[in-house]
Parts: sequence; structure tokens; C-alpha cells
Amino acid sequence: MTEANQSIAIENLTHEEAIARANALVPKIRERAPFTEANRMQPKETIQELKEAGLIRLLQPKRWGGHELGPETLFRTGIEIAKADPSAGWCYVLLVLHSWMLASFPEEAQKEIWGADPNATMSSSFTQTPNNTAVKVDGGFIVNGEWGYSSGIDHCDWALILGTVYPKAPEDKHEYYMMAIPKSDFEVLAKWKTVAQRGTGSNNILLNDVFVPAHRTIDMIPWCQSGDGPGHALNTNKLYRVPLYATLPMGLTTATLGASLGAYDLWVDGLRNKNTLRGSKIAEFTHQQIRVAEVAGKLEAAEALMEKTLRQITDADAINLYEKMKLRRNYGIIARMCNEAVKTIADNAGAAMIYETNPLQRYWRDVQVSSMHYTFNMDWLGEMFGKLELGVPLSEKDLLMA
Repeated sequence: MTEANQSIAIENLTHEEAIARANALVPKIRERAPFTEANRMQPKETIQELKEAGLIRLLQPKRWGGHELGPETLFRTGIEIAKADPSAGWCYVLLVLHSWMLASFPEEAQKEIWGADPNATMSSSFTQTPNNTAVKVDGGFIVNGEWGYSSGIDHCDWALILGTVYPKAPEDKHEYYMMAIPKSDFEVLAKWKTVAQRGTGSNNILLNDVFVPAHRTIDMIPWCQSGDGPGHALNTNKLYRVPLYATLPMGLTTATLGASLGAYDLWVDGLRNKNTLRGSKIAEFTHQQIRVAEVAGKLEAAEALMEKTLRQITDADAINLYEKMKLRRNYGIIARMCNEAVKTIADNAGAAMIYETNPLQRYWRDVQVSSMHYTFNMDWLGEMFGKLELGVPLSEKDLLMA
């Protein structure tokens, strides 16, 4: 028995139980959605319920009180929560994936964070401002600057930030590290004044001369390219050996697809009982019936492609560069299909959708913006996959972010 699980009770949550627990939370999450949007963050009650249900520990190692369930469980639970509230789904999948990320960090970082609280919540930011710095010093790094788009930072205990160490000489290369920072070491800047995804609370964080010990960092290059991390010495499940960018977009795709399915449900339920001003039933209009068929088919196709993608992640013993870019391509295609499906819904939902009291407009806005995330950029993803498919080598820049 390791030091980790000597004092941490391990709950054997199954895939089916996890889905049931997610579904049990749906009514309250849906009820809170207007409050969530108005306050531009997730309510503390929602985060507490996710903790109490054990859901944020789905992909966490068992030795730290997690369940070590697979991507399919994250997908199925994330879909249900995002259908209830797109912003809640977005924050939920990130909470789960950030715990998955920590499993690749050095053991000392896992002990520091999960040893104190197995339910520790973590946000992330991969977005640096131009003046950010991470300078190597004895035993770690001194970090300064502002990081943006940190979804859920207000309800998180830690932040995982991407720090770049710039070369001191022309022949040197950039170094990239993910760094774990406790909330006591940064300031949250309330800059999330947006037209969509308001409930994600994706505020900025500010760090001033923060020392980050080396044990709370992980080298991004091997992690991104081959899934290698120091935490794998003890966390041996192949779940933790998947390259970072083959897995992280999975959660954002789940949230986007779940929100799109939620929009479809709202739209169809409305069509069944809606009349024109002259008393005709909307459901009897041929053009609406055809639009329903088109949207339903597109979303089913997106879900089927996602299921195939998840099987590739789950079944593979190793994921090479070509397979990884197929996964990245799939995530981008699914997000595009969701965007198109929900745009069709909005185009055919009628003028009543413009009212703030109509939840459908919130789903429309949130899917539009979530599908614009840089991880879904099909120009970029398409170029990289196309190069590999046609035998053209990727550039050094491509290899980091592939």
C-alpha cells in the first residue's frame, strides 16, 4: 500500500453509477442556469454537489481517492451536465481533466495537492500575455504576468498555467512548462465580461514574483508529443499515458456537443406545442420537419464520431503523431457540426428566441463561442493533418501543439 492510499478512502464508483449521479444533479443545475449566467461563474452549490457526488474524481488515480474511470465516463456524464447548462458542462469537464493532468506531474506535487485534499479543484490557463516571464532559478522558477481564459478559476484551489522560458542565446530553444500554482499565490482579475459562456467565469489571473518549485512543474514537450510525464512511475494505468492534446480537447468537445443536444431538446419540445399567430401548428409545417431531420442527423453523426474517437483513445496502447492528429481533426469536425446544427436551430426557432427569458438563446450563444475555441480551429488542424496525410513534415511549431 502506498503512502497515498494509506489515509484516503477509495470509493469504487462505476461507469453506470457516475452517469446516474450526473443525472441526479441535472434539475438543480438547470434551475440555477439563469443565476449562473447573471453572476458570470458557477454557483458554489453546483461545485459542492459535483464534489460530493465524486464526479470530479472520475479520472483521478485510485491511489489518491479517484476512480480511474475512462474517457467514455467523462463523455457520458459531461453530456448530461452540459445539456442542463452549457457553462456548467464546460467547467465540469475541465475540473475532471485537470485532475487527469495532475496525475502526470511529479509525485511530490500530487502529494502536496491531493494529500491535503483529494477533492482539490484546479483551473488552467494556456494563454499568456506578451510580457509574461518564467525565469529559471535554483530549485524552480520565478513567474510574473497575466494569464487569461482560466475557466472556473473562482471556484478552484489551484491553477495550472503554461509558462514559457525564453532562450538566453540564439542557439537555445524555448522551454515550455505547465506549472501548478496555489490560489494564495495569484490574484483573480474579474475580466470575464462576455456575450457567451458567461457562467464559465473564465477570468484572468495575475502573478507577481511567484516562486514555483520544480516539483510543481512538468515539461510540456514530452507530455504533448508522446504522453510522457514523471507521474507515470506510480500512476501506471495507460489512461495517463495519452498525449496531452489528444485528451484535453475531448472535454471541450463533450461540453460543446452536450450543449448542442440540449439546444435540440429545447427546440423540438417547443415545436411540438407551438402555433403560429393564426393558429396553425408549427409541427405540421414540412420545412420544420425537414430541419428537425437535418439537425438530428448531424448531431447523431457528431456523437458517433465522438464515440469512435473515444474508442481510439481507450483501446490504444500508444498514440503516434498521425493517430493524434486524427483525434485532433475529429474534435474540430465535431465542433463544426455542432455549430452548424445549432445555427440551423436558431435560424428556425422564431422571433421568440431573442428574449433573455428563453433559454434557447443562451445555448445558441454558448455553442457558437465554444466552437470558436482555438483547439477546434480547422484551418490549423486541417493543415497539420493534411501535411501528415500527404507526407509533408510538420514544423517545429506544429510539433509542440499537435
